[in-house]
Amino acid sequence: METPSGAAPLPTETSRKQRLRLYLSGQASWYVSLGIQFVIFPFLVTQVLDEPAYRVGLAQMSLMAPAILFMLLGGSMADRSDARTILIRVHAFAALPPILLAILLLYGELSYGALIAYALAMGTLGAFALPARDSALTRVAETGIQQAVTLAMGAQMISQLVGMLIAATAAYTGTHVLLFFQAAVMIAGGIASWRLAPLPPSHAPGTDGPLAQILDGLKVSRREPIVITVIGAMFAVGIFYVGSFLVVLPLMIRDVYHSTPDEFTVRFALVNICFWGGTIAATLVLLRAGHIERRGRVMIASLTSGAVVLALLGLSLPFWALCILIFIWGTGAGTTMTMGQTIVQLSAPDSHRARVLALYQLGFSGGAPVGSFCMGYLVGTMGIHTATLVPALIVALILAGLVRFSPLWAYRDEEQML
Repeated sequence: METPSGAAPLPTETSRKQRLRLYLSGQASWYVSLGIQFVIFPFLVTQVLDEPAYRVGLAQMSLMAPAILFMLLGGSMADRSDARTILIRVHAFAALPPILLAILLLYGELSYGALIAYALAMGTLGAFALPARDSALTRVAETGIQQAVTLAMGAQMISQLVGMLIAATAAYTGTHVLLFFQAAVMIAGGIASWRLAPLPPSHAPGTDGPLAQILDGLKVSRREPIVITVIGAMFAVGIFYVGSFLVVLPLMIRDVYHSTPDEFTVRFALVNICFWGGTIAATLVLLRAGHIERRGRVMIASLTSGAVVLALLGLSLPFWALCILIFIWGTGAGTTMTMGQTIVQLSAPDSHRARVLALYQLGFSGGAPVGSFCMGYLVGTMGIHTATLVPALIVALILAGLVRFSPLWAYRDEEQML
């Protein structure tokens, strides 16, 4: 096929599929590592160091807090730089914190301060990795963006589930072995990113400084009502859902179900497997369904299911019932993330996509540390079962506002799958 003079040749379908496989391999390695971290980190805080509720909340907050400071800067860098180079570097640096943590654990020198340092380092690297990876997706996939987003979300969820299953073997392998393995997986993802072709910005980067670039991204997001609405909804998800998940569940497994250290890793991994199993089930259904026109209504419905689950967590439930509720919560989360990211991917202009997606991720990730800190305080003062009713009620009020006043309920996408 001929191309206009001076234009790059159109890639073949084979090269497109190969790029997508390498992209998904890098995505998978990152989330296998995070899946391991998702189980091992709260285990170290709650079981090895036996920290109280507010310090558990503070530690979980430290994993997410760097997003508030660096996510928008990461988006600005991704719009101005080669996304492949950013991904190679963050994977290489992300291998170091788990290695250092494993060494401290081996020598019996693990401390609360070391865990906070680990959390801040991994959170900072994630703030630069996410915008680069998200903005690269449209260039790697080129067509069928909803399907590509769903595949990427599926790879993320399955990989995170695999990481959690691996983490459940901590009682047999030793926690330090899993931390070394986490580092090796990060390095493998860096190699997959290195094998990608360069992913330079789709538009010539401006000459403005990083702050001006960030502010420009904020202005573009505000000009699109549907984009800023989705970002606001994801900020609420970060505060009330992610914050509750990160703090309430490990404390519930320790204090309500009276788990020993060995039981904790198995039960916490099982709860996470139920959650991410639900997200995978939702992803498979969305892949089967194909193009969804009323994405906003689907997103609101999935957010509603999360509020119902949070309210039910206020009951004294047997462990098997908790697992069923968490699975339902996971299906809603998978649907919400896929619909939200698809809306933003398609609504953001090419020249600002990384910055707009960074703002979307900031809404999700930036709300989490606030929610973690607040839930740690609420659990410490009100008890676990009463504390879960607070975010459930607030989210119900937010959802009523989204239906009545926002463009999300009426949003209709006319794009057809290519």
